[in-house]
Amino acid sequence: MHGKFLDLLCCPETGELLKLNSGETLPGGDIISGTLVSLSGRQYPIVRGVPRFIDREEYVSSFGYEWNRWARLQFDSENDGKPMAGHSTRMWEAITKAGDDRVQGKTIVEFGCGSGRFLDVVRRKGGVAVGVDMSLAVESARNNFVDDPDVLIVQADILNPPFRSGTFDGGYAIGVLHHTPDPSTGLHSLARTVKPGGWVACVVYSRQGFYGYSSVARFRTLLNWVKPLLGYYPALIYAYFSAYFIAPLFARGKRLGIVNPFLKYLEENWVVSLDYLPDLRWRVLDTFDAITPRIASTHTSDEVQEWMRSAGCIDVRAADWGDTSVVGVRT
Repeated sequence: MHGKFLDLLCCPETGELLKLNSGETLPGGDIISGTLVSLSGRQYPIVRGVPRFIDREEYVSSFGYEWNRWARLQFDSENDGKPMAGHSTRMWEAITKAGDDRVQGKTIVEFGCGSGRFLDVVRRKGGVAVGVDMSLAVESARNNFVDDPDVLIVQADILNPPFRSGTFDGGYAIGVLHHTPDPSTGLHSLARTVKPGGWVACVVYSRQGFYGYSSVARFRTLLNWVKPLLGYYPALIYAYFSAYFIAPLFARGKRLGIVNPFLKYLEENWVVSLDYLPDLRWRVLDTFDAITPRIASTHTSDEVQEWMRSAGCIDVRAADWGDTSVVGVRT
């Protein structure tokens, strides 16, 4: 982390400001190691350039594994000339509805940053990017932006983030809050860190879509049950098998039309298949992403809009990515 970010941080337990106590700082101002200390004596280490406000992944370990395995797969720079070219930028723009004038020169926070593909969008639009994640995905995010002094990566609980109130010009959570025990609290925490007049955006899993299928829930339950014994190997095997064999088979069957109702039944109840994704690599990743989390709730647009209003946002409205993307303005 660069030293200029110290003023953004606070103790998540007390809200007290933090000071740097010893450590290694490079000539350009990048702090590689050290300890952040609150006025009341609470201490938080900086390890490999990342401030650490938690010491375990809790319920999000699958994302630490996932984003260290596929650290740059979804970055737009890795997809030029490929089937998913520009997808991350289009997705970010549709969800946040934030024009370039609301990003360039601004400080923007992402709750649940993973390896940083949307932080990359913010940086390419000229914003200063702050990403927080509870999982060890922060390792890959740090590596992806290690030479960029305008990116801060923090490991912390997004339900209790270590940021001062009213710090950021805008903030977003894309596909993250439904992986917490309390998505509403997560959105409240995000909105609290945004300045009055700043924008807030989020999208969660829809109750009406793929992530609400019984098949996805069944796979998730089974794979989490066997994980203590077999790790993520069964999930990886299924993700590759589904991407390379099941999805193409389902896609061909749907084109025939007559078998489509049967395939739809299988998808909704017994088989996880992402045949609509044109890139095999993304298909593997997104299948793994769907079937491994310990927590993955589904919601409605009305529910998310109510979270936004109760978090102190106005001008709350639906965005343009699925039926559960919502934006608002912090009061």
